[in-house]
Amino acid sequence: MNPIRRHEGLTLIEMVITIVILSIAIVAISSIISSGIGRSADTTLELRSAALAQSYLDEILGKRFDEHSAPRGIPPCRSNCTLAGSFGPDGGETRAQFDDVDDYDGLDEGEGQVTPLQDADGNTRTGYDNFRVRVSVRYMNTGVSGEEENLAVAANDLDDDEDAKLITVTVNFVSSGDDGVSYSAYKANF
Repeated sequence: MNPIRRHEGLTLIEMVITIVILSIAIVAISSIISSGIGRSADTTLELRSAALAQSYLDEILGKRFDEHSAPRGIPPCRSNCTLAGSFGPDGGETRAQFDDVDDYDGLDEGEGQVTPLQDADGNTRTGYDNFRVRVSVRYMNTGVSGEEENLAVAANDLDDDEDAKLITVTVNFVSSGDDGVSYSAYKANF
């Protein structure tokens, strides 16, 4: 008697089910990888944005507090500080001639603007295509309650609006369509 030998293998239905399961797994893995790649590009833009903002803040903070401040900051300007409504470049100053913090108020450079991104010497920055930088400067608010500024006012015994200026640098990657990320620092009157 010959035992009946049964051939082992996969049926057509088993093959189809295996292919479907593998296809679903490959699609899931591919989507995870592609979303990770997209997020890594965002991280690169965020790092470049922060580096650009830091370079602007370093440049601005390296200038004296006010047009009427002594070159070394001592004594500080008091009753003769620049009025907030007069912030911006003084009498036709160019970017390379900015000599105090409030000269930067209203600066708007980069993608979509007349002026390209520039360094402290007025040279065009390279490698920052599609970035835009906007700068605003204002006196610190010492009389507004409930704001974080009041914590700084109290901690540093600031009692006059002209004791510090808030510098805000907003950087955005134009093609992303967002309003940008703001980076802020204070320059004290000394």
